[in-house]
Amino acid sequence: MSRVFPRPVPAAVPPRPYTVSELLAEVGGILKTSWRDVSVVGEVGRWDLRGGHGYFTLKDRAACLSGIIFASDLKRVPFRVEAGLEVVARGTLDLYSPQGRFQLRAFDLQPVGAGALQLAFEQLKARLAAEGVFDAARKRRIPLFPRSIGVVTSPTGAAIRDFLNVLGRRFGTVRVTIYPVRVQGEGAAREIAEAVESFNARGGFDVLIVTRGGGSAEDLAPFNDERVARALAASKIPTLSAVGHETDVTICDLVADLRAPTPSAAAELVAEKKGELCRRVEETRARVVRSMRSALGLSRARLSGLSRAEGLLRFRYRLRELSGKVAQSREVLAAVLERRPAEYASRLARARGALANFLRVAELRRKRETVERLRAFLFERGRRRLERRRERLRECAQKLELLSPLAVLARGYAVAYREGSESPLLSASRVKPGDPIRVRLHEGELGAVVRERSGVERKEAREPGPLFREEEDRR
Repeated sequence: MSRVFPRPVPAAVPPRPYTVSELLAEVGGILKTSWRDVSVVGEVGRWDLRGGHGYFTLKDRAACLSGIIFASDLKRVPFRVEAGLEVVARGTLDLYSPQGRFQLRAFDLQPVGAGALQLAFEQLKARLAAEGVFDAARKRRIPLFPRSIGVVTSPTGAAIRDFLNVLGRRFGTVRVTIYPVRVQGEGAAREIAEAVESFNARGGFDVLIVTRGGGSAEDLAPFNDERVARALAASKIPTLSAVGHETDVTICDLVADLRAPTPSAAAELVAEKKGELCRRVEETRARVVRSMRSALGLSRARLSGLSRAEGLLRFRYRLRELSGKVAQSREVLAAVLERRPAEYASRLARARGALANFLRVAELRRKRETVERLRAFLFERGRRRLERRRERLRECAQKLELLSPLAVLARGYAVAYREGSESPLLSASRVKPGDPIRVRLHEGELGAVVRERSGVERKEAREPGPLFREEEDRR
């Protein structure tokens, strides 16, 4: 029987049914426990910022994974996450229960290839360059002689000591104000930006220097921060960046109006050597003195040439010629005026003789009236012509008076003559001590004897004469 009729197999017990929430909660717990720390590499296919949190998808050629990074973790990512960027996301696998969606809850993102700090540097550099922050047109000149300098740096670092030592040796009278800040670590970028803004709000500074010594890329990260770059770009004070060594290039160096390779070089750029300035000033003064002396020499030579001009020396003879012509014109005019009354009188006598022969009384009366009228007209015309002649004579006399040598004598000048000679003395070399001379004044003459003479050696410089030479010595 047992072989013909085997024992029946009992039916399998069905599994306990889960609710959706229970199943997702259990699966999510297993994921969090088993995949607590996992790194996934992929390309960012979608990136959204909502409420400060970042929502993204990682994809490769065959699959796609959703992910989220919360705002507190996203603040620690130094670069900007963009679609198409290949990253390594580190986090925990999670199941989002409201939608039943599998996702990666990331707490760190790192770029593939370049480091995070380098990528952040390149992204910020490209963005600021597109805005024109690095343009050479907006760069300002650093003042040549700044009186007040503002320095943003750590007060205990070697950079500020090197800067102050070099500045003191070159030009020790410059006033330096230090704004103490942290130059590396958390919060350093915020303090540097606030220091730049504080210097601008205070005012009264000629140049603003941001400096620190060399260090690693992580140490120089605050000077690659966007807040520091924006503060330097908005600064009203000309800025100078001296961050790190000569090979270190930061965003701060690119934004500032001038970059110095080291803090010591920054001191050399903002302050000239006092001794060098004095030497340059003395050289400039010597060049100016030589130029002025050369110009004065040329002016003296030109004045000497003008004093020996032929036209000036012949002026005396021209004046004598014009005086003779004026005298002749005056004599001719006087002779003409003297003849006119006699001519008019002769004409009047002839007219009276003609009237005496008239027999008719009426004709005689009419002729008499005509004669009287003509006589009045002739008298008036003669008077006016005589007046015009007198006026012309007066003008000629005034012109003659202006050209007369006596008028020159009336202004205090005198003319010396050798005794027995009619020509004036023009040089002291023509007389010798003991010779008698005559001195013509405005009123009268004086007799004198030469006691001494001077200026005889310069025979080539011919004097224009005492009438046209200013008094050399008024005592």
